[in-house]
Amino acid sequence: MKKQPAEVLSPFFVLRLVLDTGERLPCLVDRETWLPARLATRWAMRYRRYRLQSSTLADNLRILGSLYTWAKTRGGFDLDDYLTQGNILTPRQIEAFASTLRANEVAMDADALPLRLVSKALDVSSPPIDAGTYDHFLSVTEQFLLWSLDSMNRGGVSRLSLVQLSAERAQLNYLFWSLRMGARPSQRMKPLEDQEIQRIREAIGPKREGQNPWVCPDSIFSEATRLRNWLMFELALELGIRRGELLKLRLDSLPRGSDDGIRILRHPDDPADSRTNEPAVKTAERVIPASRPLLSALRAYITLPPPLGRVRGKSPYLFVTEKGYPLSLDRANDVIQDIGRHGEVTPLSWHRLRHTWSEQWADRLLSHPNGNDILQYLGGWTNPHSPDHYIQHTVARQAAELVRAYQQTLYAEEKEP
Repeated sequence: MKKQPAEVLSPFFVLRLVLDTGERLPCLVDRETWLPARLATRWAMRYRRYRLQSSTLADNLRILGSLYTWAKTRGGFDLDDYLTQGNILTPRQIEAFASTLRANEVAMDADALPLRLVSKALDVSSPPIDAGTYDHFLSVTEQFLLWSLDSMNRGGVSRLSLVQLSAERAQLNYLFWSLRMGARPSQRMKPLEDQEIQRIREAIGPKREGQNPWVCPDSIFSEATRLRNWLMFELALELGIRRGELLKLRLDSLPRGSDDGIRILRHPDDPADSRTNEPAVKTAERVIPASRPLLSALRAYITLPPPLGRVRGKSPYLFVTEKGYPLSLDRANDVIQDIGRHGEVTPLSWHRLRHTWSEQWADRLLSHPNGNDILQYLGGWTNPHSPDHYIQHTVARQAAELVRAYQQTLYAEEKEP
């Protein structure tokens, strides 16, 4: 009889807390005692908490959980006690941890699930870790260990002078630099073609027949989600907003009167947001004009009675469930996958819609004297070089088209008598 693969739960996992202020605060917890990992908690609270979104901080803590797990199961010591006693991880110990990462013996779920330690005794093989993920693990681990060198940060025994502390930091930087793989450039995500967009709209969009112009096909989605799901697709495609921005839209984000601008605002740690895993608005605040047909659809969604319209009175957020609660990140992912399946467009994601919007606007703004700045504002990027990727691809495509057109004239000249 074939032995079934099994997994041993890691001693540490990330617990998400929601404070009275509405702040989402992830915490790395010992599974056995349910006590927080002391140094990881101090690092998160004093060094990372106000620099990162809650979801990013949770990701960082899951990575530190892999370091704590390695120390306990492979190193045979408690990492908190080891570091607060003034000890420093040796190059050999760090290389051993990196080797464990490369072999993917410490795995991490995509969601906020506990870390898992795969048991080698059960002959469970796992694919090698992706180079980008591996380098990301090392980067977070390096930041934590650099922070922990200073006893003023971590507390406990101090054994290093200022000169020694500087030397240890330099050595740690060099060691982690030598361990990195160097991630390959990511492949370009293919934007949606016009035929694919049309196919999706025909599959899920309102038919605009009869007295009610907002009746969507009844063969897909439930009656209470048809208009909402189609509207989410159209908003993401027309405005180019991220998934988190889409889910963070509130009723007061919509224009009033003759105004046509939809406000993309940051609402971090909002007490009115009942979601444990709060969506994040990672881009800059901005106002994006929306088309009249889109504004008309939004007006129908918020004014029509359920089940076609939005459930009122339970949440200030625009997109809600059948019971009136804010739509979760996981459910939003299910929605876009269902849309792709019904429209026969795969793979489909919210990021692919934003990528499609970015390439379309890069093409429109290429010849504009202030095109890069306009694209940066509309996309919400804070780094002025972020739109360069889309501009460069548009330039490359237009250059190829010019070369092909020129080559065709050469062949035409050869055919002339």
